[in-house]
Amino acid sequence: MQQRIPTRPKALLMLGLAPLLSLMVAACESDLDFIAPDPDVFVVQAFLFADEPVTAVTVTGVLPIDADSTEVTPVISDASITLIRDGVRFELVATSGEPGHYNYPGSDLLIGLGDVFQLEAIVDGKMATAETVVPLPPVGLALSDDSLEAPVFQPGGGGRGGGGGGILAAGITAKWSNASRQLHFMVIDNLEVSPEILPTTEIFSRFAARIVQQPTAADSSVVRILTLTHYGQHRLKLYRVNDEYADLYEGLEQDSRDLNEPPSNIHGALGVFSAFSADSAFFRVH
Repeated sequence: MQQRIPTRPKALLMLGLAPLLSLMVAACESDLDFIAPDPDVFVVQAFLFADEPVTAVTVTGVLPIDADSTEVTPVISDASITLIRDGVRFELVATSGEPGHYNYPGSDLLIGLGDVFQLEAIVDGKMATAETVVPLPPVGLALSDDSLEAPVFQPGGGGRGGGGGGILAAGITAKWSNASRQLHFMVIDNLEVSPEILPTTEIFSRFAARIVQQPTAADSSVVRILTLTHYGQHRLKLYRVNDEYADLYEGLEQDSRDLNEPPSNIHGALGVFSAFSADSAFFRVH
């Protein structure tokens, strides 16, 4: 399953896996006289996850900030993408049915802790390069409970668990060691083959089946019952963010009146190449 990387809602969409909706390549003046982007500029977004297959790599073109809202960011499906570790080259291929996406099809590439990877991306003869290090996993992950009771709504309103306030407060707290205040984020998935839907899902249908929380420098986070969608076993995966991604993420917060070129650690193009490692804990909703 392709990973989804959390981003700041206010930020330019540089660190997500969704297509880049708008990208500024020059600062704007007060009269909003925008400069058109270089047509040769392309955007690489590549993310490696320890002990997981390489699937989260995309290459796109760019759109100017004043592009029509109906315009779609052009995808690039004929790029040459290579990962390099200790001099060994791993050639990625285009992902079938997903234009602009790339993956490594072999079974001989294991993303290990502490590994240093270089990336080469070639589009129309123009090469971009980047480097990343796979960080150590989170330390001390523990849950406040191994189960969570879903609310049962009674006829005429109200629900088990102390009424609406009790339902809203129900949740499991994940804690971990984070004395140095490094960024972490959580991903929660239901592991059941045919899970039964929660009654709250029918009421609060805006919540997605997979929960991806925003990165935090804290040492804990709460999973609320109202954000879950199904009964059964769940996996909470806590990812530690490496330093380069943290720097890029923190640098994305900017005033809407100061539209500077977004952060990038790709040389010769725009985008981000980063790596993550994780630890897992499990809980059941019943």
